[in-house]
Amino acid sequence: MTREEFEKTHPDYASSIEEWRFFMRSYFGGRFYRGGDYLLRHPFESAANYGRRKAIAYYYNYCAPIVDIMVSHLFKPAAKRDYGSFSKDPLFNSFLRDADLEGTGFMQFMREAQRLSSVYGRVSIVVDKPAVRAATRAEAAAMDIRPYVSLVTPENLLDWSFVRSSSGKSVLDMVKILEARDTCRVWTRQGWEVWRMEKDAVSLVDSGEHGLGVVPVVNLYNKRSGMGMFGLSDIQDIADINKNIYYLCSDAKEIIENTAFPMLALPYEKGAGEKEVGPKNILQFDPSEPNSRPYWLEAPHSSLTEIRQWVQQDIAEIFRIAKMGGVKATEDSTQPRSGVALELEQQQMHAALAEKADNVEHAEREVLKLWGMWEGLEFDGGIDYPDDFSVREIERDLEGAFRALDVGIESRTFARELQKTIAAAVLPKLDETVKGEIMREIDGSARMREGGGHGHGNG
Repeated sequence: MTREEFEKTHPDYASSIEEWRFFMRSYFGGRFYRGGDYLLRHPFESAANYGRRKAIAYYYNYCAPIVDIMVSHLFKPAAKRDYGSFSKDPLFNSFLRDADLEGTGFMQFMREAQRLSSVYGRVSIVVDKPAVRAATRAEAAAMDIRPYVSLVTPENLLDWSFVRSSSGKSVLDMVKILEARDTCRVWTRQGWEVWRMEKDAVSLVDSGEHGLGVVPVVNLYNKRSGMGMFGLSDIQDIADINKNIYYLCSDAKEIIENTAFPMLALPYEKGAGEKEVGPKNILQFDPSEPNSRPYWLEAPHSSLTEIRQWVQQDIAEIFRIAKMGGVKATEDSTQPRSGVALELEQQQMHAALAEKADNVEHAEREVLKLWGMWEGLEFDGGIDYPDDFSVREIERDLEGAFRALDVGIESRTFARELQKTIAAAVLPKLDETVKGEIMREIDGSARMREGGGHGHGNG
């Protein structure tokens, strides 16, 4: 690999890297945001004043709460996970407890991956296995040698390529990941290589074959854009509005500081040359004019009202874009929202969460397939994330279920499955062991009724 090949990035990476960094800084806020130089310098503003204004600027972070709320709603109903034959594998159970070899459980890892996917639009999950070999699976279990996952943000995935398979499907053929400032790893469908740059020379540090036939990388999309390796961020429009609030707050603070004290006007000395005029200086006038005497010039504050209104409008727009207008309407009683508008926003949020659920469900399933491929196994389980995130819809479903029970449909199977549905909806956070016991009791009660026993369910 030459230096040019080492430094090469995908054209889409080069055009998107600044936007990805902007999303990241907008989410984390604080010094990350201030370090992004997103506060523009006014025309004719001195470097000293601009530096001072940047130092005292503050950022109202609306991006982070919106992302966190969406992720919370997505993972609040627990996904149904059936690991099939993997559930009895001690290596797999070790993976569930520590997925990344850093103590992070697999479900926690997927939640963190979704959080960053919501920020960037897409993150990548590498499924790798240590090069250490074990003679038997028992020895591997004793040494905890098994596949693990690592998270790669778009900023660190430098290059990639796709090819068409014989079936016409577009498949990932290569990715190049920045692992350190001077080190990158290249994954292909056949193997991997680690390259390092030292001064002007690029050397191959390590390489190997994995025999998987695929690149062991899974892309988790927040929302699909229709373009490979690109997803839609939850804050792609909100971050720009949040940046405008950052500008406006800085301008308002500058106005308050500059108008907190009136400007002094004094007569100038003839022949003294030109004087700088500005809010930090003394205003000078011609002493030969009639009624010329020193005075204080009061600056108007009318622009502060306009800035305040603009900020409030931007905040309302952020909530609208985030499908959280109902939250804003509750906070601000002066701007009531119609029931139809709130219902529409709830439906939009439900649709967005349902799409996210499908994407994270697909990614999690693909990760487990790759885990099995590393071990020479086939994943025979299933992952099912909830499709309904609306509280109102759950209430309506329950109401319909109870009405169906009252109708008295003559079907024991219908009654049994309906009771299971009601139990799962009423107790969504119930421990899986207790939930399984309830389901078995429902099945047992149904069998007793069918055999003439005395069950406690509806028959």
